[in-house]
Amino acid sequence: MSWNALNWYLQRVTGALLLLLLIAHFWVEHFTSETLLRGQMSFEAIEARIRMPLWQSIDIAFLAVALYHGLNGLRNILLDYSTIGRGAQRALTALLLAAGMLWMYWGVEAFANL
Repeated sequence: MSWNALNWYLQRVTGALLLLLLIAHFWVEHFTSETLLRGQMSFEAIEARIRMPLWQSIDIAFLAVALYHGLNGLRNILLDYSTIGRGAQRALTALLLAAGMLWMYWGVEAFANL
């Protein structure tokens, strides 16, 4: 499989994953939360859920999928509508990859500071 085919395929897979994760997020956070249903939503209730390793891993996966999908989509748009050379394409890809890695680090680090 070529890099372009893999890139195209992963864009579709991450889009589908984002849809599923978003639906699951809304369902869990807004419709099945016991504290919300009792009318007792508080910062402490949310913090207790966020401290759970399962929810942390789900949130980190959500972040990773969203970052890949968003930055890859931006890269595809910029490369499709520009006439830049091969070197500039590689530089753009490296810049977006570095930005994504930095944002991913900040997102994971936020859980470490809870």
